Amino acid sequence: MLKYILTFTDKSEVPLDCVLSARLDCELDVPADSLSVTVAYEDKLRKNADFISAYSDGSRVFDGQIDEIIELCGSGKRLLRFIARSLAAQLLDNEAEPLVYSNPSSSMMLERHLRPFGVTSCDEERHPLYDSLRIDKGMSHWQVLESYCAKRYGATPRIAGTRAYLKGFRAEGEEVFGTGGHRIIEMNDSLRRYKLISETRVKLTNTGGYESRLVNGNPDAACITRVRYVNAAADNVSLNTARGIIDKGNKEARMVKIKCAGDLTDVLGKAAVINGEKGFLAEGLSYRLSDSGEFTTVSLRKES
Repeated sequence: MLKYILTFTDKSEVPLDCVLSARLDCELDVPADSLSVTVAYEDKLRKNADFISAYSDGSRVFDGQIDEIIELCGSGKRLLRFIARSLAAQLLDNEAEPLVYSNPSSSMMLERHLRPFGVTSCDEERHPLYDSLRIDKGMSHWQVLESYCAKRYGATPRIAGTRAYLKGFRAEGEEVFGTGGHRIIEMNDSLRRYKLISETRVKLTNTGGYESRLVNGNPDAACITRVRYVNAAADNVSLNTARGIIDKGNKEARMVKIKCAGDLTDVLGKAAVINGEKGFLAEGLSYRLSDSGEFTTVSLRKES
């Protein structure tokens, strides 16, 4: 079961020992995690609460500033609900200063776009991005970080706790569900055919047309018609881009959601096996604590 620490505006802390309900949602493709916690009403909590952290077996699984403090009254009860987002929310909510960086580095990203919002470490590199990075008016700090990571690593960043993973996030280890692993209470195995791309048509030269074709060999796409066009003659675009579009659709087409008892908040980003079938990735989780018990629903996509 998760443990919670509330931080007040004066930086003092107090444990939340009597949590009545909780909900934690995390997804690899969503910048900020979200947490909702309900407790008995106290004036001090309502007036002074600022940050909330959640821990699983001593490891921090959430840390963020409270966005909403809601007083709930009914059926003779008076409750408080705290709704918070993780530290990535600070990057989403704040605009960055418009300018152009020349050869920006990961340490520059840390000092200017992460550390001011409580993110204290990241993947530091010896060499910078040998290119310019433009920050337009209205771009958030998250958009700047996302742009840097796309150009430098070809990856999407993730902030977990107070650390930024600039090269993309994958957790160590493998989780087993079903046979030989976590008992499955409910399972929903979906083939999302709308994610499949039947083919990409590619333009190889500036003077030619979209004459080359890459056809999806996935049997699930055999009856699908969903075409994308790729200009491989443009800068930063290649045949790999066309292949990547098809591969991405194939991976996202298979989605399995598994509900298990207990706290499985450490599975995000791990490889997974379902009833002996390998090649899954835990891309999201939804943890619930209520009167009916403690459960985690894990979303898994097929990686290979």
